[in-house]
Amino acid sequence: MKTCTANEAKQNLGRVLDTARTGPVTITKHGRPEFVLTSKEDCDSMAGLKYNHLKQEVTKGFDALDRGEFSTRTFEEIMAQVKAEFKQ
Repeated sequence: MKTCTANEAKQNLGRVLDTARTGPVTITKHGRPEFVLTSKEDCDSMAGLKYNHLKQEVTKGFDALDRGEFSTRTFEEIMAQVKAEFKQ
């Protein structure tokens, strides 16, 4: 994955956009990764993956409820798990 500073992205926006067409570009601020610029196609693909994953998890949850199973996990715990799975 290509990386550039926010200042470099500002000064070379056209080049950064062209680069993002072929793969994600990480934009850093103060030495830390803050943003990822990617193509609309990649973004749509990631959104579709998230949607399908969420749909599968909701289906599992309803199936568990139908079997009389209940979870004691909080919404925050579930969301933390989902976020962690997507970082892999």
